[in-house]
Amino acid sequence: VMAAGLAGMAATGSEQYVALAGLVALLAAVLLVVARVVGLGFLADFLSRTVLVGFLTGVGIQVACGQVGGMLGIPEGDGISIGSTTFDNTIGKLLSTLEGVGDLSATTVAVSAVVLVVIVGAKKVTDKVPGALVAVIGSILVSWRLDLADHGVRTPGTLPGGLPSIGIPDVSLSDVGALLPTAASIFVLILAQSAATSPAYAAKYEDRFDEDVDLAGLAGANLAAGLTGTFVVNGSPTKTQMVDGAGGRSQVAQLVTGGIVAIVLLFLPAPLQYMPDAVLASVVF
Repeated sequence: VMAAGLAGMAATGSEQYVALAGLVALLAAVLLVVARVVGLGFLADFLSRTVLVGFLTGVGIQVACGQVGGMLGIPEGDGISIGSTTFDNTIGKLLSTLEGVGDLSATTVAVSAVVLVVIVGAKKVTDKVPGALVAVIGSILVSWRLDLADHGVRTPGTLPGGLPSIGIPDVSLSDVGALLPTAASIFVLILAQSAATSPAYAAKYEDRFDEDVDLAGLAGANLAAGLTGTFVVNGSPTKTQMVDGAGGRSQVAQLVTGGIVAIVLLFLPAPLQYMPDAVLASVVF
């Protein structure tokens, strides 16, 4: 949604594009604060457990389908056309992606298969072994030693390091009006996903739940995002499942993650350039 809203306003990846992305995050933060003050969290009360399970299952299928291209080493499709109609939904994009299966990278497929075996195998042995982390570190070492990039395996390449600078995005007042509809659309998506994800996990562990508290937290996260030059923050069902699978049960998991990210930004951008894209796709899948 953000990419569609910024299309044509600035060159992708430029400083102005980053500033506009930060502005969208700030606008989303303002809308979330308003939602918290008004008390829109009550909307979560109208979502039954059946709806929540269906929503999260649908998100899981959608996300999994979107990783197939990365796991096979082929570009993700844009959808398929039947007659004059184009189907660019999840299934359409998956079928379009699979049309390029003849150009798949055998080395990339092998990397994906090993990552999946490590993740699933570790979970079968014990929940205390972080299979995904083992797969990521192992793949970086293997990619570095064997230079997998020369064997058709896509990697991120050189990555910038250091902590982000803090400040208000350099934008004009007219940009605010132009991007407000985009921020409003994103706000609705954030509200819906939070209202679906949080109650589902609260019910799973019989925890207390307050959607208004979530709205305040998401507002603060988007405020921080906008002031540090990054894009909108959401209560992602996918990432929530990853935290849950790793044993995270409190805000300590978020603090530890933030600390690790800071360490990576300061000291580890060089090793990350060797991590195959297929590894991330496989972990998310």
